[in-house]
Amino acid sequence: MADSAGMSIQPDEVAEVSRQLDELASRAQRVLADEAPNLTVTPSARDEVSQRVAGTLNEVHASFGTAADQGLGEMHEVAATLRGHSDNIVAADEDFVG
Repeated sequence: MADSAGMSIQPDEVAEVSRQLDELASRAQRVLADEAPNLTVTPSARDEVSQRVAGTLNEVHASFGTAADQGLGEMHEVAATLRGHSDNIVAADEDFVG
């Protein structure tokens, strides 16, 4: 695409970046899913403190998992939006030129 008022886009580069962004988000999701059993805490004893510490750590892990899932979902949405806008710009350029 030609430079227009200081703005240009390279559709192939945008496609590559959005693909990499999707891959990064997917990789992070896999790591979180694979490591979930290792991050789940079992109480070391039956006493109240051990139970409470394990419960708190598991709550934090669950909360982090929820936040991470939301963030990774947003990364997928950003990648999809980049692809969509790039496709729209290419189509508009083809209509303009053609």
